[in-house]
Amino acid sequence: MAGGLALTLQGRAQGYGGPLEMQGLHQLSLQAASVRAFGGVALGLGDEVGLMFQNPAALYTLDGLQLSLGAHQENRRLRQVQEYAPVRYYPNLSLLLEGLTYKIPDPDTSLVGFSPRDTVQRPFDDIGPNWERTRRYRRPLQGMIAVPLTFERVRLVAGLGVVEYANLDHYYQNNNVLNPPVLSQRPLPTPRPTDDNPLQVDWYQFARARSGALRGIGGALALDFPKRGVAFGVSGLVVRGSTDDWEQEVARGKLTFYSNAFRVDSVYRHVTRRGTSDFKGQEFTFSGLLYGRSVQVAVVLKPPVTFTRTFSQEVTTDTGDRQEVQTLRGEDRMRLPWRGWIGMVLQPRSDLRLGIAYELRPYGSARYTDAQGNTLRPWTSANLLRVGVEVAPTAWLRLRGGLRGESEVFVPEGAPITDDAVSCEVYSAGIGIVQARFRFDLTYEYAHLKYQDAWASALSRNSTVRHALAASLTVRLGKQTP
Repeated sequence: MAGGLALTLQGRAQGYGGPLEMQGLHQLSLQAASVRAFGGVALGLGDEVGLMFQNPAALYTLDGLQLSLGAHQENRRLRQVQEYAPVRYYPNLSLLLEGLTYKIPDPDTSLVGFSPRDTVQRPFDDIGPNWERTRRYRRPLQGMIAVPLTFERVRLVAGLGVVEYANLDHYYQNNNVLNPPVLSQRPLPTPRPTDDNPLQVDWYQFARARSGALRGIGGALALDFPKRGVAFGVSGLVVRGSTDDWEQEVARGKLTFYSNAFRVDSVYRHVTRRGTSDFKGQEFTFSGLLYGRSVQVAVVLKPPVTFTRTFSQEVTTDTGDRQEVQTLRGEDRMRLPWRGWIGMVLQPRSDLRLGIAYELRPYGSARYTDAQGNTLRPWTSANLLRVGVEVAPTAWLRLRGGLRGESEVFVPEGAPITDDAVSCEVYSAGIGIVQARFRFDLTYEYAHLKYQDAWASALSRNSTVRHALAASLTVRLGKQTP
């Protein structure tokens, strides 16, 4: 911020938060524990009914009726650390935002030349710049059943299931929100304020949280042509879900910037929004699979889909001497574009499988329509690579490991590349134990998401560490005969 303050029109950037809308909708769940351990490659895992809604053509491998139940647990530790550099013309601003002004003594007012501009501006609360939060949840992951039927030249596999479609859990916080965002670098810096034309800025703490998940209920069909080594599949889900939403703004002061100094005035204002969001939508998945003795190749496509959110909020505004409560209701929509992935699994030996998949998420084309009918494209696209390996040292044991990419749908504040979404790697390991008609799969996942929001003279280091366990029990109830 060498030449002056910077003002941006991007008031809803992730770095400063923004209202809860469709956050979490992109956090799609992998329903099979074995697929999670295999790096998210939904292919080549043998008779796995858990692939029903990720790659329905893969159901062709089932040779008997199967029933599967699964659940998962996840722990998240979220953290933000803010760092500030001195700002030209306003050197005390960085100390104020970092909560370090207690280290500065008050100036001697008896000295010649003292003016009110020499007063040390101090916060009116004990809110620091940094925060840390831990979140934990346990939820059912899936319940599925599928049965194969053999006709003259075609094998048909039909299945039904109830699954967790997406995990909508979300949390974000910023203890030093400035509105207008004078430390932002985009789009252009504004002229330096003058004594005759000062700039007033709201300074507050912002936090938002959402908890809940989307559930899907539906079915799948797979057609297998054994003589040609080709299988096709289609699945459909009716998706519904509700979340508890919470947002809060706590005023910390009013900043007034002059040409060479700034002033902090005390302001009391708490705004709390509590409510629920009800989501609904449908999703279809089409897949084709070419298989041979030691190789499988799959193509999976998901056509465009619209998710609708109906929300209700109670907004409480407390200014100290007065409290107002109002109710807001509305409906917004998110239109997702075509999505899909391609994958291949090699089996060089009977006890070894190697898998790779490449997923396309063109979320930059997703269209969001708010309650007033305004349409925009707030998300960012990403392409993700997934790899996995499975080793079978004995007839009853499967050892799996994998690595997959995961991405958010936003770009860090101030990022030099404006279409590079925040992303991380998910490391996974798991086992599968087969005994008679039963198979038990257990998977552990670790991910560390890190990114930096950069302003003209400030940096916010954000991190999320995730530990997850997923387990499923599959029962084969009998082999079907023609």
